Amino acid sequence: MDELANYPTDYNAARIRFRELAAEKGWKLYALPVDGSNGLFIDIAHWQGSSEKLVVHTTGVHGVEAFPGSAVQSAFLDIWSPSTSDRPSIALIHCINPFGMHYLRRWNAQNIDLNRNFLPSYDNLPVNSLYARVDSFLNPQSIRQLSFFILHVLRLLTQYGFSSLQQAIAQGQYNYPKGLFFGGKQRSTEVSLLLSFFQQYLSEYRVVRGIDFHTGLGKLGQSSFYLENISERQQQAELLLGQPIILARAEKTQSYQTQGSLTAYLQQFYASGDYLMLTQEIGTLSPVKILHRLREENFYYQYQPDRRQLSAVRLRDAFSPENDQWRRKAVQAGVETLQRIVNYFH
Repeated sequence: MDELANYPTDYNAARIRFRELAAEKGWKLYALPVDGSNGLFIDIAHWQGSSEKLVVHTTGVHGVEAFPGSAVQSAFLDIWSPSTSDRPSIALIHCINPFGMHYLRRWNAQNIDLNRNFLPSYDNLPVNSLYARVDSFLNPQSIRQLSFFILHVLRLLTQYGFSSLQQAIAQGQYNYPKGLFFGGKQRSTEVSLLLSFFQQYLSEYRVVRGIDFHTGLGKLGQSSFYLENISERQQQAELLLGQPIILARAEKTQSYQTQGSLTAYLQQFYASGDYLMLTQEIGTLSPVKILHRLREENFYYQYQPDRRQLSAVRLRDAFSPENDQWRRKAVQAGVETLQRIVNYFH
């Protein structure tokens, strides 16, 4: 497997490679139009195997994380071959946030964090009271306010502690549309398209296993798996993946608990069946460095877009490092995990 050959330079290259490989191997392709006039689509490759068993692999819900995520799916397709054995059906969902990948953002065109937008209802939006106290730091509106990042962080860490501050920032918020981790006040185009696809094409499967692929969290180059606070499934998940699983809980320093995530929504969607989907993370930078780049890019996107390019590239590199060794490890870990889950059904 040549990991780097499948690593995309940009969104268009990623989309072309993914679709060409899927078509060559006989998978059925779908293109969900997020912004068709500008060529932005959620592409899905579906292999029809078992009518009962489904493997789901999703990438790019956070746009810039789609660079390694796309490489994982293309590398998997590159070495994949059909079998006469009882294979599960497989759905590879490529780049859920094409705007974010194309324009080097983590969020979409409306500044929505799509992994906080999969809420079952928007009638009573979740409240994140601590976020309100730190929004002025997270969302500076001038170069002066953008400065002295480390001093501000040290002050907040002293005041709230790491775990509480991490949870307040990353769990999602629904009151500050220009802020970080904004979950939206209504369902986004991307989420609406994806959920309609699941309802139309993937709702009849009774046994579902999956991975939502991400980067950023954890030690550099290390692959970790997170399960959203469903402790009774932890042992099953560890047997499936052959390594310890981290339960995503608010009180932990190595994780945080989100609201409105894709995996939590699908837990309810497949509630009548046997569902287990985890988040895979490939570590990059420390949480403080990640926050620094998120804050910087968001400032320039919101308030000085003509000067944004450098911060956008720095953000991409925070989640997709310009490092061949990291890229090989990320793609290998992603493909090995996907193969392991597919083989689980054999």
